[in-house]
Amino acid sequence: MSPSEQSAKLSALALELSVQIERTIQAGELSQVRSEDLTRLMSGAVKLYAAQADEAEPRAEVARVIDDTVSTTDALVVACALLRAHHLNPFDLALWFQRSRPSSGGGR
Repeated sequence: MSPSEQSAKLSALALELSVQIERTIQAGELSQVRSEDLTRLMSGAVKLYAAQADEAEPRAEVARVIDDTVSTTDALVVACALLRAHHLNPFDLALWFQRSRPSSGGGR
């Protein structure tokens, strides 16, 4: 399979998966979702995002990590879970937050 075919397949699967996720949430079937499946899904998404961010040019925009359907609360729940998964704290996050932000050109 060529790289463009791989990318097209991933796009189709991502769309299908996002639709199924919304259906599962709306149906209230959250207890039916296996922890291993959620871990696999989150791990894959995190690795894909990080790989794309690492590959991007230093001042290039990286794809938005979430869309407007994700609430602030949902985003913070996931951010805290990711920090806890690696035994990090808000201080560690602050260090990385500064590293990953493009400079604004107005010295600090």
